[in-house]
Amino acid sequence: MEGSWRRWSLCGAVVCGTLVPAAVPAGIIPWPWSEKHPPKMTQRRAEKDAYYAERAWEPIGARQVEKHGKLWPPFPRSRGPANLPSHLYHAEHYWPYPYQCQDRDYVRAISAAQTSNGWVTMTTLYDYHFDESHLLNESGRMQLRWILENAPARHRYAFVQAGVDNATSQSRLASVTNEATLLVGADQAPPVLIRVTSPLGRPAEEVDQIRRKERDTIVTPRITPPIGTNNIGASQASGQGT
Repeated sequence: MEGSWRRWSLCGAVVCGTLVPAAVPAGIIPWPWSEKHPPKMTQRRAEKDAYYAERAWEPIGARQVEKHGKLWPPFPRSRGPANLPSHLYHAEHYWPYPYQCQDRDYVRAISAAQTSNGWVTMTTLYDYHFDESHLLNESGRMQLRWILENAPARHRYAFVQAGVDNATSQSRLASVTNEATLLVGADQAPPVLIRVTSPLGRPAEEVDQIRRKERDTIVTPRITPPIGTNNIGASQASGQGT
């Protein structure tokens, strides 16, 4: 037992002696993995990294090839070189990322555009918000007040439908600007912009007139007797006569 222990100790000393370097002068690096790579190896590694980075932008999936006069698959696909194995492994390992994030960003962008268009419609002053002299009427002043009170800060704009000429548009623009300044002051007044559009609805006065005409022309209801009333009266009269 003692002899085997001595042999193992001797082997450990020899191994340690070969791995642990002796004292070396300053500035000399004895370890091979600590040495600087030669310029050619560094250049090759940079070229290799650039090659993989350039191929990383290629789409994942099958490529379209032509065989026997037919395209396989028949629908449009990339026709470049096949994906690298490392890129295929990366796509399968992290699926559905990053495509899931791209789809979400696309949906958010579409929703934000729809929301912005909706607020533009709601904050537009149309023809029926102005009178004959191109000044805001009562309905226009109420609409402008609603914009100042309810529109979010990022959508707090007052759009004015463009008139038939530039003079009409400028008159409407000045009227809305002056009214907004009277309501909240010059510092808090929202930007007023000209918008070439057409009204999506009809003025409230027109809707009210249509409703009044409808109510005035309602036909007077005619109440008819219940079914069988005449027969019952005739039978009763015949009984009294007998």
